[in-house]
Amino acid sequence: MATEVMNGAVAAAIRRASQAARNGMQALDERAVAELTRIYTEAAAQVQAAIEAAAAAGGSRVKLEQLQGLLANVTQVLDALASASAELINAALVEAAELGVRPLTEAGLAATGRAVPSVLTVNQALEQVDTAVAFVQNFRAADGLVLSDRLWRVGAGARQAVLGTIEQAVVQGWSADKAAQEFILRGQAVPAGTQQAQQAAQAARLMVGADYLRDASSGGLAAALRVMRTEVNRAHGEAYMASAEKAPGFVGFRFLLSPRHPRPDICDLYARQNVHGLGEGVYPDRKSCPWPAHPNTISFVVAVFDAEVSEADQAGRETTMEALERLGPEIRAGALGQTKAEYFDQGLLATGMVRSRLRDVRERLGRRG
Repeated sequence: MATEVMNGAVAAAIRRASQAARNGMQALDERAVAELTRIYTEAAAQVQAAIEAAAAAGGSRVKLEQLQGLLANVTQVLDALASASAELINAALVEAAELGVRPLTEAGLAATGRAVPSVLTVNQALEQVDTAVAFVQNFRAADGLVLSDRLWRVGAGARQAVLGTIEQAVVQGWSADKAAQEFILRGQAVPAGTQQAQQAAQAARLMVGADYLRDASSGGLAAALRVMRTEVNRAHGEAYMASAEKAPGFVGFRFLLSPRHPRPDICDLYARQNVHGLGEGVYPDRKSCPWPAHPNTISFVVAVFDAEVSEADQAGRETTMEALERLGPEIRAGALGQTKAEYFDQGLLATGMVRSRLRDVRERLGRRG
């Protein structure tokens, strides 16, 4: 009886410490987003300044003879941006992993005001942080890429957008200048289209690349934010799950929607289905837990203990298809996508199609378009 009471006290302390860790993750996310935004905004300003300086030397336009110098200056800015971004993300990975193990440590549990034994020693916690960070850095997703590949791809996208825009515009302006000169030498008027092309090298036209860098919706900043949020949250979750499984009375992980969850998607299904008889959204181990459900997720997981599983939870075990039926059309459409939800309503969707791409489902069903 005394053991059950102590295990219950530990579980309660872990739940409270887990909430504190989630609060810490939200604060980390806000700080990291603000810092990454600052880094990209400053880089965009430096690119803009380099363009303006080159244009000033060329009489408001960047001339061909200034192109290589401008490209070299902008390349330096982009290299520094890539380095600063990677440094920020790697530091955030470590902090996120530390927040992941904290609810199982003496310090994290003591902060809840409950006098209970810790699950992890200091050395075990440090080891788990290192393991989680290494896992994230080496994790290879379905597309075959690891974190360094993703960061390289973000940087490559920025280089292509910024350097490519500058080079194309300057060369276009130079070509138009030559064409205009030929018309003039022949005593002909320069066509309007050629005159317009001459303006391609104007400083204002070259700023598209700088705008791309600071674009948080679909540009360079957006791509960097997506990688950072995905991998930082992964580091937190992996560290937390590997640690929480060692707690007394542990039975699974609950897939927990963030209060900032914007709209129904596949996360809603994972957070509400009871496929193991442990309660809605509860999975018995890391392997069976479908977290994270997608990149850029803001959902979390939280440990569940035996005393939390009721007879109703056990009796309410269901299949994924039964859960989809129970959750209703709005969540089905969000979780599956409109077309797959229609297939479900028609009785055509199988369990294995829930996570499949729409085009693969169409192929299996022999459907077009």
